[in-house]
Amino acid sequence: MTPTSPPVITETGSPEGVIELSLERLREQLPSSWSVALEPEPTPSEIGWRPDAVIILSTPTSQKPTRLVVECKSDITPRVAADAASQLDAYLSRVPDAVGVVVAPWGSRRTREVLKDSGIGFIDPTGNIDLIVEEPGLVIRVPGAEKNPTGRPPTTPNLRGPKAWALMKTLIEVKPPYGVRELAAAVGTDPGYTSRVIRALEDEMLLFRTKRGPINEVNWTALLTRLTSTYTLLDSNGTSTWISRTSIRGLPAKLVGLHLQTRWAITGSIAANLIAAVAAPAKAVIYADDPSEIAETLNLLPTDSGADVVLAQPYGAAAMARSWRTEGASYVSVAQLAADCLSGMGRMPAEGEALVKWMTTDENRWRASSFDEVVSPVGR
Repeated sequence: MTPTSPPVITETGSPEGVIELSLERLREQLPSSWSVALEPEPTPSEIGWRPDAVIILSTPTSQKPTRLVVECKSDITPRVAADAASQLDAYLSRVPDAVGVVVAPWGSRRTREVLKDSGIGFIDPTGNIDLIVEEPGLVIRVPGAEKNPTGRPPTTPNLRGPKAWALMKTLIEVKPPYGVRELAAAVGTDPGYTSRVIRALEDEMLLFRTKRGPINEVNWTALLTRLTSTYTLLDSNGTSTWISRTSIRGLPAKLVGLHLQTRWAITGSIAANLIAAVAAPAKAVIYADDPSEIAETLNLLPTDSGADVVLAQPYGAAAMARSWRTEGASYVSVAQLAADCLSGMGRMPAEGEALVKWMTTDENRWRASSFDEVVSPVGR
């Protein structure tokens, strides 16, 4: 079945209108023989909470209908989503056969992730649906609008750009606790701006801190996903492509022997291969403050196609922060390496996924305990 185009939402509308539009998006994903209807008057629960709606879902063969208990929000953030999930959980603990669903005019990817991790479904009028129902055996995960179609101005600072990227990268690679001013000093950003970014990341449930206290927990895997939604290796850095006259596997040793004046660090497949190998490196990616010195000294050939070397002028100074060394060669931090691979070209995203899997096994092997510490993931 082919769903109709989702409506353009210019106003949030009444909760009833948002629920009805969301219900239509759900109907479009189900067989026509299935019944989807609103329960006339949801009754208050034992805890005194009246759901915003109850959707009755049934199939021609189902023994009894499934009840989808709806909490409707006029505007939702990941933090609001977490609170809604807690409210629904309190109700569902007394009605075990029901399924909790949050409905809103639009939900960001992070909002949907928070609800999914809480076991709560989500539907919005743009067509974003994430819903699992054990009986009658239903799994729907379809995308709608990736950007807020209501046109509301953002209430949080823009998390694009080198300053926000540097803060997020540092949060990933340095274990808390630390205060906002400490973080700002380490990254070289304004404390006021840093505080606003931290509040925005708190609202996205990407980090946690005590009230008026230090940051004490960072959800680094989700924050890495957030970082790579606005950063890519080729687009964010100033890159040029080249062909090496010799095997790229020998480039680290060559770079060590050249005693270059420019600061440099290796990222991409060659670095990832040292930590979580997927396949033999096919492309070398090297950061340098002066890429032309490396290109000239290595006698690289410029090319627009078939390149096996990418030289990158860093997006910002943080790209080479906490670089580590092995056998004399410099490599970017594991957090930077993961961001580069996940947002890179060819098979680099697969290498990035393997690297993230390795990162989850033991954070002590790559996360620093202070802003000044450098951690070598290869242990030498």
